[in-house]
Amino acid sequence: MTSKKKTFVAILVIIIFTIFLHSIGWLKPLENSFSSLLHLGSKPFSSFDTFLDSRKVGKLDKGILVNNLKELNKELENNLVDKTQLELLKNENEKLRNQLQFFSSGKYNHIGAEVIGRTVDPLGTTIIIDKGEADGIFQNNPVIIGKGILIGKIISIEKHSAIVRLINDNTSRVGAMVLNGDKSIGLVEGGYGLSVHMNFIPQNEIVAPGDTIVTSGLTEGIPRGLVIGAVEIIEKQPHEPFQQAVLNPTADLSHLSVISVITHISNDVEPYEENT
Repeated sequence: MTSKKKTFVAILVIIIFTIFLHSIGWLKPLENSFSSLLHLGSKPFSSFDTFLDSRKVGKLDKGILVNNLKELNKELENNLVDKTQLELLKNENEKLRNQLQFFSSGKYNHIGAEVIGRTVDPLGTTIIIDKGEADGIFQNNPVIIGKGILIGKIISIEKHSAIVRLINDNTSRVGAMVLNGDKSIGLVEGGYGLSVHMNFIPQNEIVAPGDTIVTSGLTEGIPRGLVIGAVEIIEKQPHEPFQQAVLNPTADLSHLSVISVITHISNDVEPYEENT
């Protein structure tokens, strides 16, 4: 028998013998040990794959979170803008509703306008409105807000705009009346945009804090009964013929947006009608 045949026969015998040992279970301890070694050797590669997968998922999750955050911020901004616009519309609608209610009697012709500017002169307090001569506005027309609250009068006109001198302007003068027992007459004057006073009130007439001040109808172009404000403080000297009242204007003269200009006064306007 040649050496090659001997080698082949030996290998065949070993294989048959190994199969026999496996079948009767004698090789099981050796097989288990070998399997453990293979598993231990493959574990680093498995861990590395898991690490790569986790990094990939982490990057994807971070990108999704950033996009979601951007979308939420955009939605928040849109909601804030919508809410602000809604509040402004509600506020302006309320002002317009009050003005329409005041004019519903038909006693006055009027033109609605919006405030588009304000002077910065420390000696004067005026606003600019978006209606003018072309709209039927004239000089000295009274300007009101709400239910007949006087804020000033027209002092200058352009074709499509006009300037309103407010009642707290240093040069503003409006004939006024106190709604007290004496119906005291006086003159409401502004104080450099900082205050409003009623001067020339007869000393012997009783004026108290909280009394309402309205226009007297004695100033050209301004009807009687427009609300100006309320008495806040009384200033009087024993030997002076007149007393003075510091007023709290009913209108917030610093935040004007929608106004109405009275362009015509009906002949049958009542002497005074409570408009507040």
